[in-house]
Amino acid sequence: MQHDNAIVVVVYNKDIEDSITLNTLVNYDFHNSKLVIHNNGPKNITLTGDIASKINDKFKVVELVNCLSNSPLSMLYNKFIQDNIGVKQFIILDDDSTITEEFVQAINCNEADMELPRIISRTDHVTYYPIEKKKVVTVDRELDPRNSFSIGSGLVIHRSLVEKFQKHNISLFDENYALYGVDVSVFRRMYQLIDKGENFKIKTSSFLKHSLSRTEGKESPFRIKERLIDIAVTTRRYPTLRMHIHLLKKIVINLVSFQFDNVSSILKAYFTGMHPRCKVVDSHRNF
Repeated sequence: MQHDNAIVVVVYNKDIEDSITLNTLVNYDFHNSKLVIHNNGPKNITLTGDIASKINDKFKVVELVNCLSNSPLSMLYNKFIQDNIGVKQFIILDDDSTITEEFVQAINCNEADMELPRIISRTDHVTYYPIEKKKVVTVDRELDPRNSFSIGSGLVIHRSLVEKFQKHNISLFDENYALYGVDVSVFRRMYQLIDKGENFKIKTSSFLKHSLSRTEGKESPFRIKERLIDIAVTTRRYPTLRMHIHLLKKIVINLVSFQFDNVSSILKAYFTGMHPRCKVVDSHRNF
């Protein structure tokens, strides 16, 4: 085993020094861990300056990946896991999370298949994740793996979880999703494996502060469309009566409001069963 942990921080449209995640990550020691900074565009970035020096001091190995094609997060996460398959744990982070001492302790002490830190909005200071049986969990405890989910940033994935998925020859994240839906897909796949007899242990014993788009005012047309694509892909890939009703309502709402581009995106995503960006992309790695 090369390292205890492999941590990926996905950066988009910002320089290294502007990432809240990287600026708070360097407050803690990860001497037997590897850090991958994955720049998902739209321009190349470099690992230089004071923050670069701090990062190199805190990690055993630091790797910068410049990928200007805005790779689908599902493919990015799966490749990150595959490239670092020998480590004990995989940690996934966005570029705008505040790392806490409790989160670092949870990483160091984790023996569960997955740790889901509580996600506290930086805007209104309310806890929004994880969700169990449609209710937000706000205290340290084990979670019901059949009825729980969270967002991607902060997921601590133990090697044991990866091995359970490998046993069934499936990847953790569904590569039919690109942005929204990627994080929940690992839980949907977990539910399917539970139905096949697998057992999972997941828990929450820490917290992160995070920027959540849902708490930061009106959503942009781009995010609205991305959420609609998520609904369409989910209805196709993980069909239920409730999801079909939900999708039909979204189509009707957008038709009556003359949002024909949204309707077109919904239908294309449903009939193809994938996000339009979910094709193999090339990554250009800087070591």
